[in-house]
Amino acid sequence: MIIDNTAGLQYLLSEDIYLLRQDMDSLDGGAAQPAGAIEETAIVSAKPEPVITEQPIVVAEAPALYFNYLGSNAKQFLILCHYPDNDQMDEKHLEALKSALSRKELALDDVAIVNINKHGTATISQLNEYFKPSRLLLLGAPCLLAGWDKPALNQLTNLGGIKALYTYNFTEMMGDRDKTKAFWEQMKVL
Repeated sequence: MIIDNTAGLQYLLSEDIYLLRQDMDSLDGGAAQPAGAIEETAIVSAKPEPVITEQPIVVAEAPALYFNYLGSNAKQFLILCHYPDNDQMDEKHLEALKSALSRKELALDDVAIVNINKHGTATISQLNEYFKPSRLLLLGAPCLLAGWDKPALNQLTNLGGIKALYTYNFTEMMGDRDKTKAFWEQMKVL
């Protein structure tokens, strides 16, 4: 590499550079020293000054929201359930819910089913921010989060601008025709 300006070397090399006498001769334009003259001068390149840059201030943020849920939430339809012994929903109850959804021409991909028991510290604002629901189905009293007024059972209501239905959980509905019918009458219009 040929460098015309040796001052630029300080940016390429970070260590000290020592020039030999023959290097000095070539820098002087070829002016030779008398024979036998020894010069004990070493030239040390200047070390670059450290560059101080302002570092951006990093503000510690809360961990990103994450909810484990079934479905894809394609139609912003949030379903909250409460199952202490399951990660998601009981299989028989899930099949019954899928059947009800299919009668409304909805699939599992259209909804987000969250077992609120596994997200005990979740708040209404976190759910709204994460899922952005336009419709909400609350399956049982444990799904009523702090901050929501307790809506009437099996009646469509508005919870914070969201069309919502608070109803029985599937354990209560399975095998009880009256509760199932009351649920389905409101579910049709949700």
